[in-house]
Amino acid sequence: MSEAGNLAAWLLEGALASGAGPRNALREGARGWTFQELSDHVTKLSSALRGLKLQRGERVLIMMRDTIEAAASILAVIHAGAVAVPVSELSTPDDLKEYVLHAGAVFAIVDDTHEQVVDAIRAETPDLREVIGVGSMLPHTHEYQKLVDAAQPMPPVPMGENDVSLLLYSAGSGPGELRAVPHCKRTIAAAHSSFARELLQMTSEDRILSIARLSTAYGLGAGLLLPLLVQAECLLFPAQPQSTPLFELIKSYQPTVLFAIPSVYAQLAYDAEKAGLVKPLASLRHAVAGAEGMPERLIPRIRSVLGTEVVVGYGLTEIFQFALAGRSNDPGARPGICGKPLAGVQVRLIDEDGDPVGIDEIGTLELQCGSLFTGYWGGSNTGEVFLRSDGWFTTRDRFMIDREGYYHHCGRVDDLFKVGGKWVSPSEVERALVAHEAVWEAAVIGADDEEGLIKPLAFVVTNVGHEGTAKLEAELKEYVKNSLAPYKYPRWIEFVEALPRGPGGKLLRFKLRPQRRRRRAETGHNDKQS
Repeated sequence: MSEAGNLAAWLLEGALASGAGPRNALREGARGWTFQELSDHVTKLSSALRGLKLQRGERVLIMMRDTIEAAASILAVIHAGAVAVPVSELSTPDDLKEYVLHAGAVFAIVDDTHEQVVDAIRAETPDLREVIGVGSMLPHTHEYQKLVDAAQPMPPVPMGENDVSLLLYSAGSGPGELRAVPHCKRTIAAAHSSFARELLQMTSEDRILSIARLSTAYGLGAGLLLPLLVQAECLLFPAQPQSTPLFELIKSYQPTVLFAIPSVYAQLAYDAEKAGLVKPLASLRHAVAGAEGMPERLIPRIRSVLGTEVVVGYGLTEIFQFALAGRSNDPGARPGICGKPLAGVQVRLIDEDGDPVGIDEIGTLELQCGSLFTGYWGGSNTGEVFLRSDGWFTTRDRFMIDREGYYHHCGRVDDLFKVGGKWVSPSEVERALVAHEAVWEAAVIGADDEEGLIKPLAFVVTNVGHEGTAKLEAELKEYVKNSLAPYKYPRWIEFVEALPRGPGGKLLRFKLRPQRRRRRAETGHNDKQS
């Protein structure tokens, strides 16, 4: 165990030792910190936390917008030898209480927009000893900046490279199914090697803008930890994604790498076209898309309207990076694929009996790599075994590999269903729906018809300028019939305002099923097909 095993110290002291002290580390609008300023702030906040009796290995919940203080808080908690637990800024009091109790958090750090949420649960979370708020005026809460100003810098708490530094929540596949994924210096270093260095070739000359939130593995890695590791500049975006301020930020700071989810790219393309902007993302070296499926029709629009190619990937919180990725202009690349395995990532597809599947056959993805976690915090509360003794991790995702070695995502293990004895992949039907100009996004599940037989049901969010009418429903059904095998078309389409998603953007299909049951109860709908 040594200071070199402390993830925060490794990032910051490595930057200072290489002469990066005067370089820009973080920028949030008009505010910016150099690597030296970031290091000074982190070491003082770390000292303040220890002054409040934070012990090595204790968990600190962090609920903040993606600000400079949020980034510094994550690093300071780790510097103090504790475990940073960033959670979504959109968490409700009930969500937050569940996180605090599950993680066993004893401290919380919040900003002024979220301190009331934390205050509302304090009576129900007696082990939450201290709350620190940015600009806080609440009683029994420490004001963030006052703590920093009063503290003296301290050296990092020694840690081993396998000691837990981060606890990241990954959306489960059912209600009440919390999954906390621990990560450490070893896993972050491995993710840097295959993702940041090999795939994206990040350097200290890059300016990284991530729209993915710091509370997710995708956002935390892409938007903070991996850029700091190469001494690149992190451009933070605290607000929820909106095109106008994003275009202004891109024009002002000229980021070289952008990380976002596909729906953000879709919105940017739509708004750029509407505003008459000509290829506003042409300055990018990489535009990276992850956390949700990439619609086939979107890649050509990103290329023609936004002026950039896109790196599409499939990643997991459990490995803190992409497992599969590919560029849209790679030889042989086609819309709808997830690419090939990254350097250092081994993958295989297996059937229900654990045997390998052949080319063009669907199987469950298993993988192993250096950034793989060592098990869920507190174990899996479903009793399922995902991490095997031989080091292979079994995902819940189904893929097919083609003859060129590209992987195609076919949905989740528990999402696939049979219609007339034939398998239906929800993601395939969703891609067909989203290819229609009237559809913004879609989700498909299996539902009982009036005879109790399973048929596809689609939930559709319409695009701007389109309404969810009976005419559009009939048009979409016919459109999918003509695009796929006829048995795959959705027998019912429900138009909704939004689809339920987890903190990292993952679609939560299990929340659609009770929504369907409520609608049937309210309308007396007998699920007659059309």
